[in-house]
Amino acid sequence: MIEITQAERDKISQAVLEAEKHTTGEIVPMIVTQSDDYPGARWRLAVAGALFSGFLAYFFLGDYDPVWILYAQIPGLYIGYALGNFGAILRLFMLEDKINEEVNQRALQAFYQHNLHATKDHTAILVMVSLLERRVEILADAGINSKVSKDTWQGIVSDMITRIKTNDLSEGFCVAVSECGNILAKDFPGSHDNPDEVSNKLIIE
Repeated sequence: MIEITQAERDKISQAVLEAEKHTTGEIVPMIVTQSDDYPGARWRLAVAGALFSGFLAYFFLGDYDPVWILYAQIPGLYIGYALGNFGAILRLFMLEDKINEEVNQRALQAFYQHNLHATKDHTAILVMVSLLERRVEILADAGINSKVSKDTWQGIVSDMITRIKTNDLSEGFCVAVSECGNILAKDFPGSHDNPDEVSNKLIIE
């Protein structure tokens, strides 16, 4: 799992502060360990473990009573399910559509949980990384969506995903925050009365 040091957290917070100097928008960086427990993937892994243990029993215990093949599948079921605790293994059994759905739902939950929908002009934007899935979700409030196409964020998302895979998450956040700030500054430029409505700190859950 990717670790974020205090120095990296401070660096990301400073990037948010700098980006928001040029816009009335509020940029919120966030990391979650995973967006869901994925019970379906765990049970697919459990079944795979049971089938594999049954195959081994058939291969090595072929001269014994066939009922032993069934018995051998029981520990395989438990072992397979337990292997779901290892993200790299669980990820192999997760369905793409389910991943997209769960990451989006987790981002929506965070958006409202942290009151990002309650800014004065509805100009908050959430940049959320879900580590298990290696996904990035960018959610913007209604005020931003009325002027900025959702497709605008795709390049930032792709760049961040690449950086996650190379363990360069903190720099990825800094670049993404800066780019989001530049985009927002065009339609929501900063002003002399530019209160900081949301904390600049990186949220980690």
